[in-house]
Amino acid sequence: MWNTGQLPATALGALRAESRRLHRDLVPLWQQGTRRGRVLSLDADLGGLSLYDLVATDVDCLAHTAGGVFEDERLNAVLAELTTSERTVLYAYAKGEGTTWTEAAAVVGATDPIAFGERVRRKAKRLAAEQGRRAAKCRPAPSVA
Repeated sequence: MWNTGQLPATALGALRAESRRLHRDLVPLWQQGTRRGRVLSLDADLGGLSLYDLVATDVDCLAHTAGGVFEDERLNAVLAELTTSERTVLYAYAKGEGTTWTEAAAVVGATDPIAFGERVRRKAKRLAAEQGRRAAKCRPAPSVA
């Protein structure tokens, strides 16, 4: 530009691309489109209510039904294979009492939280994968017409 007094075509294209990227970054999240719709702010007006009013603040993700049994049978099958202490670590991890399996094991008082937390993590993952494999095996094969 110093020599000719004009921007070269490559610089103009780069400037336009940078401008588009900055504009996209500065557009608020709730104004950006997604593949299936829009994201709304929690303050979005819904005719006197907002999304914030509708969000459940005290949702128990581990809601028991009668007798300490969960509604999801796959979860019940996995939990049945765990010992009481392993289940306690799993509940602590699920409730957010520990951000890692080691912390969850420490919260429940495991003597070796690093090893025990890792053991519970591996066992729960293995049991969940087994449940997924069994469920896939029981599903009927799609018919080709």
